[in-house]
Amino acid sequence: MTTPLLETLIARAIDLGLKSSLASPQAASLLASKNQTPEAEAIIRASNQLTADYKACLKEIEVAVPQQYGSLRNQIVDQVRKAMKKQPGMRKWRCKVCHFIYDERIGLPRRNIRPSTSFQDLPEDWECPECDVGKGQFVLDQG
Repeated sequence: MTTPLLETLIARAIDLGLKSSLASPQAASLLASKNQTPEAEAIIRASNQLTADYKACLKEIEVAVPQQYGSLRNQIVDQVRKAMKKQPGMRKWRCKVCHFIYDERIGLPRRNIRPSTSFQDLPEDWECPECDVGKGQFVLDQG
């Protein structure tokens, strides 16, 4: 049985988990780049803070109901995953030739394609970075 306080904590954890999951790929991309602008540093700090807040919220749940924590954490993670799948621009595309995966959340920083760039927004002449086939050889990855 959950209390209103526990329900609020669970909802907050799901929200923070989703926000953290959405921010992490962009922050990782910026960390990998050598060009650390003040804007990039602010994005990285915000992503790190979201992750810290998410972990702190999970800890509050663990303290509140230690015997139920494992089950609740699994439910929270499942809800975050479901929410991520519903996000626009959060899909993966697989090359039918070489099986390269283009993940819209991550983009292709080494090719100057920013995180959250949808597959449809890639240039029409874009080619697979592994085998050089065109966009027409990619399918939505269901896995």
